Amino acid sequence: MENMAPYTVTEPYPGFYAIDEGGVRSFLIPGETDALLIDSGFGRGDLLKQVRVLTDLPVTLLHTHTDGDHTGCDAQFEKIVLHPSEYDYFAQKRKVSGSTDAVLAKVAPIWEKDRLCYGDYQFEVILIPGHTPGSIALLDVNHRLLIGGDSVQTGAIFMFGIGRNMSAYLASMQKLNRIRDQFDTVLASHDQLCVDAGILPDLIAGAQAYLEGKLTGEEPERPLPCLLYTYKRAKFLC
Repeated sequence: MENMAPYTVTEPYPGFYAIDEGGVRSFLIPGETDALLIDSGFGRGDLLKQVRVLTDLPVTLLHTHTDGDHTGCDAQFEKIVLHPSEYDYFAQKRKVSGSTDAVLAKVAPIWEKDRLCYGDYQFEVILIPGHTPGSIALLDVNHRLLIGGDSVQTGAIFMFGIGRNMSAYLASMQKLNRIRDQFDTVLASHDQLCVDAGILPDLIAGAQAYLEGKLTGEEPERPLPCLLYTYKRAKFLC
């Protein structure tokens, strides 16, 4: 596979590509008539050009959520879908960045329990608010994998600023934990690519401990208007 800087492409599953931009990942799954692209990264490179190395099919861009490091190349794509609970957050983020409304005009809704079929992959949409109001996960029970966006990862999860809600995040992780028998692996947007589903109890316990004031914050490695709170494998920037 040809890599177009700054991207590095791997194939963690057959016909399923992880496109790493150096700090954030997008995922591409070509189907029979079109392809699904999950998130569009920082926008530091030509993502569409990299996608075209992998497929010539029309592309639907789906957002797990709409922080700026997941929406950087949105203008390159004609069809964008996200959960309507994320609409206001997305519009607010674009206004802050000085973007025009051209991208917002392309947006269409996707709903919880919608099913997306691409190649051998069949995903069910799961709404998991907390990191952002309309964050979603995608579950493929046949391959026993979950795409979790930023909400399930070994890296530090941003939980400071407008739109974040730790109580909602806790409820979302409890929701995923109730169906943990349906997946073994979580594909994360940051840090370690493949994360075992057993991290969910740590995320739940960590969120509970934070809400109860039982964790002590430390200064993060880079300057941010927050502290880093750690519980086993769970890390939160709050």
